[in-house]
Amino acid sequence: MDVTKLPAQGAAAIRTSTATPAEPGSQAPPKSAIADRADIRPLDIPAALQILLAEVRASLDLQAVLMSGEGSAVLSTPPQAARLLVEMVVQSLPDDADVAAWTAALVHAETALPIGLERAIDAVTAWRDVPFMVVDATKETRALVFSILGDDPQNPIWLRPEWAGLVPKFERFWRRRRSARRRLTDPDYSSKDLDDGNERRT
Repeated sequence: MDVTKLPAQGAAAIRTSTATPAEPGSQAPPKSAIADRADIRPLDIPAALQILLAEVRASLDLQAVLMSGEGSAVLSTPPQAARLLVEMVVQSLPDDADVAAWTAALVHAETALPIGLERAIDAVTAWRDVPFMVVDATKETRALVFSILGDDPQNPIWLRPEWAGLVPKFERFWRRRRSARRRLTDPDYSSKDLDDGNERRT
């Protein structure tokens, strides 16, 4: 593929270009490495945010399906990207799983998310002639994601109209995660239902 014709939002193409099998005897590059940036144009914020989405989706082992708002507009700000990224995390958790399966999925998501974000930021930072504001935008997005996924529903971002529709989904997520984490740390604790918060001691 001719990387000189890479679209500004071609995060998927970026990943594809790095997936070419290594020749015998050569060392395979890191998953997020770009083999040759010599002729690639400078990265802008929308393209950098698409790299974040692609790397997190890959780390979470999600299929390339569109979520609410994805593809309807160019991502140009960290809050827009953060909204889709936290939706990815919730999407990676099975709705109909039992307690053990849901807890295992949560552990995977909480391990994979920072890995995907770090890979994306490494790729953006290493891009040739990348402006500082582009790197700052990716780091701001990472900070927003971790803040939003915290246990504090009073985060001011939830007061924004574009986030209001996610509140019920995330209230359920927070309840289930609290139960799952307690189950992981307390061997005498079990939960009948991660969804409604009903708890019992064994």
